[in-house]
Amino acid sequence: MAVAKKPAVTVIEETATKVVDQVVANTDAATAAVTAAAGDFLKPVTEVQEKVRASAEKGIEQLRSHYATLKGNAEAATDKLEASVAAAQSGAREFNIKVLELFHAQTNAGFAHLQSLFGVKTVADAVKLQQDFAKTQVEALQANSKHLAELAKKVATDVVEPVKDSIILPFKA
Repeated sequence: MAVAKKPAVTVIEETATKVVDQVVANTDAATAAVTAAAGDFLKPVTEVQEKVRASAEKGIEQLRSHYATLKGNAEAATDKLEASVAAAQSGAREFNIKVLELFHAQTNAGFAHLQSLFGVKTVADAVKLQQDFAKTQVEALQANSKHLAELAKKVATDVVEPVKDSIILPFKA
């Protein structure tokens, strides 16, 4: 049976919380020990420790704030990448289906042409039929190539669109 893994972000957050709690506990214990042992003689040291503790707590709060922002940005980027991958899968499927449809149509046209060639009576009719078929195939190839190029452009746009703003945004002044 597979064990569910925690996301890396959750593990980092839990570890940071444990470290902060440990630092606070150690600072409290050290302050209590020093105060009990030295009394008023070490009062300046105690004040310095309190300032250091307050500064450390402020830094930790800032770190938590930055971490929350970073976590939100990472989740947003992940969502955008997932949308991009989904668009790529959908677009590739659509493109491949279209290519298969075109291949099917070309194959059927080839068989129809071959069947027509079996029915000709003269060489001149066969040459004329072959010329007409070649012309039709070139026109179909041009139209199909244009359609596939438009479809590929649409797929590429759909893939890039979800992440475009997140890529361009950092470079805007």
